Amino acid sequence: MGKNNVGENEEYLLQQNKLGIKNADELEIAEQYAFTVRSLQFEKGEFRLLNFDLPSLLSLHGHLFQDIYTFAGKIRDVQLMKGSTRFCQAQYITSEY
Repeated sequence: MGKNNVGENEEYLLQQNKLGIKNADELEIAEQYAFTVRSLQFEKGEFRLLNFDLPSLLSLHGHLFQDIYTFAGKIRDVQLMKGSTRFCQAQYITSEY
């Protein structure tokens, strides 16, 4: 657990995308579009977060990213960051939610 792929984020995300996109810039645009559509569903009440617990947060992540990534809604085992934002380290996800 906790494979370190910092610096290889683009490659990992490209490998995990459901759309077969091979270009990081195109993937970012697709992710923004899909996230916007799914977050609007959340805002309109078409998807509800019933609790603030790990299963509910995984469900929300799955909803928001289901169109883009194979790992949507799952606990990841890799380190990820976007730009200068480092996400919670994989080994702490279950204890830090």
